[in-house]
This record gives sequence, structure tokens and C-alpha cells, in this order.
Amino acid sequence: MRRPIIAAGLLAAAALLGACASEGPQPAPTAPPAEHGNYAHCLSEHGVPTAPGPTTGPPAGVDEQTWQEATKACSTLAPGPS
Repeated sequence: MRRPIIAAGLLAAAALLGACASEGPQPAPTAPPAEHGNYAHCLSEHGVPTAPGPTTGPPAGVDEQTWQEATKACSTLAPGPS
């Protein structure tokens, strides 16, 4: 009795995969969205090099005053709620 249930589940999964594959390959985007990286670029323009991942304070080698001025200048580009 378990075999028909398992077989039905496998058939359903195969049908779903087949439906997704029938759309064909999607072209890769040629360029990132216009807003991609603007915050990081703005920070670098204000003396803050690219930090690895999200950060709540200045990256290594950046003084607190430079960090505060850069984040204030770039605040309109910062990710998250406004």
C-alpha cells in the first residue's frame, strides 16, 4: 500500500520539475539593477572602504568621525527601512 503513495508523490514531483524545465533557460541579467551598490560606492567616496558584510560600526582602519560623516552623507542610499 505504501508503494502507490510513494509512486504518486514521485510522479507529482517529476511533473513539477518538468513544468519548470519547460520554460527553458532564463537569460542572465546583463547588468545589476541601478540601485545595486550605490550605498557602498557612496561610502567609499566618503573615505570608507568596502566592508565585508553588514556592519554596525566603522570597518577596521576607519575612524569613528569618518564613519559617522559617511553614513550621514549616504543615509538616503542605505538599505533597510527609511
